[in-house]
Amino acid sequence: MSRISIGAAIGSGFGLVGRRPVSVLIWGVPTVALGAAAIWLLAPLYAAIISAAISQAQSGATGPPPGIGALSQQAVMTSSLVWLLDIVQLFAVSVVYCAVWRAILHPDKPGFAYLRVGLPELMLMVFTFAFVIVTIVVMVILMIPIGIIVGIAANAGGNGSAVGMAILIPILFLAMLVALVMVGLRFVFVGPMMVDDGKFHFMESWSMTKGHVGALFLIGLGLVAVAIGVEIVIVALMLGLGAAGFFGVVGGVGGLPAFLKLPPTEMLSRLAPLLGAYLIVLIPIQGCLLAIFGAPWARAYRDLRPDASETFA
Repeated sequence: MSRISIGAAIGSGFGLVGRRPVSVLIWGVPTVALGAAAIWLLAPLYAAIISAAISQAQSGATGPPPGIGALSQQAVMTSSLVWLLDIVQLFAVSVVYCAVWRAILHPDKPGFAYLRVGLPELMLMVFTFAFVIVTIVVMVILMIPIGIIVGIAANAGGNGSAVGMAILIPILFLAMLVALVMVGLRFVFVGPMMVDDGKFHFMESWSMTKGHVGALFLIGLGLVAVAIGVEIVIVALMLGLGAAGFFGVVGGVGGLPAFLKLPPTEMLSRLAPLLGAYLIVLIPIQGCLLAIFGAPWARAYRDLRPDASETFA
């Protein structure tokens, strides 16, 4: 019986970064660019809201700020554009994850950084969207019996009721979370399998992961540990470099009070070079993260796949 190499799976993303650094760099571009587009759409709105609030506070006026109606209309239009951008971003992430899995499953077919726009990418986007919606619905449904149990326990009263509730509620939520994670792990091969042969696989992933959920859970646990370590390093670097860059823009700690009195639009214009530098640094980081957290699932699938042409014929 085939088995999953947990260590090799967790390390596969790091190996991919070492073997294909240019591809990894390219993978970071679309998601960062779309994130920058969202900031570009939202920044004028937030700047106008902050400016209106500051003007009202300085004047001492009460009631809604002047021009709030126009800002509300702008907010509706902006939110619609952001929703559309979110859909585009979901598709971009689907395309990149398919490229990561293709680099593991078909390393001899690189093309342009393993990127394609085809049926697997479209199917992955639809599957991801549907999976998120179903997960939310299931969580809402599961909340009903949890609420009933909590209500019965609360009505039981007694001196230990508060202590019992404090213990019962986290246990129930943890049980619900574990159940959802275990079910989700049964479908982690859907994406890699679609990239492998270009066909949609759903129940095949459920069948292939049977008896391997423990190994997949350990891979996920390992990635959580990696995520914590990576986040600590990235946050430390960004805070250090970001603070240095910010105080360089505002003229040191002494220039901060004067900077905060500037109109929001001028604040944004002064911070624009710093934000641009941040986005440039973010591109390789984002590409590495996509590889590190995407590759292990394709590697685990590859470990269990005897022969794709026979398995899914």
